[in-house]
Amino acid sequence: MGHENGKDGSVLTLATRQCLFRLLSFLDKRLPEYCAIHSFVCAALISSDPSYRVYFHRKQSSNNSTDETDYSLIVTASVESCIEPKRQINMKCWTLTGWTDDDDMLADAYEAIGVIDWKADAAIIHSKHHTPHPTITNFLTNKHGPENENRDGYPSDQYFIAIQEALNLQISEMNGVYVKSLEPCHAKIVYDHWPYNASTRVEYIGKEIELLPSAGVFLKENDELVSWMMCHPPNGMSRLHTLEEHRRRGYASLVTQYLTKRVAQSGVVPFVNIVIGNTASCKFFESMGFKHLRPINISFSLP
Repeated sequence: MGHENGKDGSVLTLATRQCLFRLLSFLDKRLPEYCAIHSFVCAALISSDPSYRVYFHRKQSSNNSTDETDYSLIVTASVESCIEPKRQINMKCWTLTGWTDDDDMLADAYEAIGVIDWKADAAIIHSKHHTPHPTITNFLTNKHGPENENRDGYPSDQYFIAIQEALNLQISEMNGVYVKSLEPCHAKIVYDHWPYNASTRVEYIGKEIELLPSAGVFLKENDELVSWMMCHPPNGMSRLHTLEEHRRRGYASLVTQYLTKRVAQSGVVPFVNIVIGNTASCKFFESMGFKHLRPINISFSLP
């Protein structure tokens, strides 16, 4: 079990598989509010991939306790490769999100993760309000410079559907198409049509398709993939897209129904993140039975 030390002397522990099961039990009682971290912990258990890392901190009074209620902080970190758009150079990109009972702890926790090189690595940080906590803003400014030069912020809203409601969904049938899980060979088309693909690479999308629930609508006449959606923790159900020439036929609804049910069957709360101002997506997911959960912010920061 690995440990990282924060500035305040607190110990951040890298979770083993046994720890991940305990964390799931803790997070189960806090659903749906912390569905993003819960889904990430599930992905870490499924994949056993070192690029999915979960850290935690226990309250000082219970360092030797196995009580499932004594966590004071949980942080998830995943790493991909990205291309810095201006200089066109490859760099690591870390996606970070956290649960804590004291938001002031998060910046110290992120800095304590020793595998992140803040001088060279990019970061995508999820926060639980439309505006990041001041300590996070100051931390990124200290590490990567002023906000307006190399940072993009995406105030968003999180929508979810209860697991039981998702399990009760009746999947529609449509003439001329069929729906099934994606395969790694579909990663390239997903990558090519994702507007934020600068933060990832085709092989990472392929890995997520292989490990996690996904859905695609295919034409029966030639097996062409025309609409798709997949899981991308901690972003939940993500990368929904229908090819332009196949829109307005209900394919997005079909692929969303299928993936929503598959996610629920895996024991995870189905949820999506929608950038503020995307009214069409909000209305679409509300029509699918999703409800507003909470505001979030996603900050993309370059060194």
